[in-house]
Amino acid sequence: MEPKKMNTSFFYVSVLTILLSLGLALFLRSNAFAIQNVKVQGLSLISENEILKLSDGIQGQNLLLFDRKALEYKISLHPLIHSVQFQRNLPQTLVIQVKERTPAALVVVPKGILEVDAEGTFLRRLESWPKNNYPVISGIELPDTVGPGQNLESPLLAAALRLLGQAPPQLVAQIGEVHVNAVEQITLFLTSGVEVRLGQANDWIDKLNALYQLIIDEGYTSIQQGVRYIDFTAAKPVIGR
Repeated sequence: MEPKKMNTSFFYVSVLTILLSLGLALFLRSNAFAIQNVKVQGLSLISENEILKLSDGIQGQNLLLFDRKALEYKISLHPLIHSVQFQRNLPQTLVIQVKERTPAALVVVPKGILEVDAEGTFLRRLESWPKNNYPVISGIELPDTVGPGQNLESPLLAAALRLLGQAPPQLVAQIGEVHVNAVEQITLFLTSGVEVRLGQANDWIDKLNALYQLIIDEGYTSIQQGVRYIDFTAAKPVIGR
């Protein structure tokens, strides 16, 4: 009799497990987890309405089972979006956490001003000068066919952005313009009006640190008004007055 009792017990346990699993699956797919609220976090440059429009249709979907990859793809189409993550606040709230692309420089083109990030991605076309002052990159030509979100594949732009990425933040705040010529020689124009000739290189860290230490030195600040240029193309920097 013992084997028969064991078989019967196993049968009942199996049926109970199946019923519980089925009930749990139906519960998870029920309206108890239908998305009713959508919140957006991490916004600075983008309005919340823009993200909510891109996530249109998500309300009513199951919070636990919605297609994360599809929604991430839709939101990532926005040119100012760098990455997207989701947080589920049970039972019915979806939090969209975005990381924005940050403008690093401006490029003047015939039909306006382009904002670009440190990776060379075209963020926005502006019709007037922005409130925040970013360094202007000059000496490059970009096709008018590029659109927001595209990477501007220009070696000259990449050289200028590489330089800005290697500069101390305090120095970047004092750079008004980065001019790049056809052979990637770079000249800076500080907001004080001083021209800084840097020449050609791939690694600017030493020169940029030396430049920053020079312009904050008391000896330099005492004569700054009469300085026209600083030449870093020689072994030692030369100050021209």
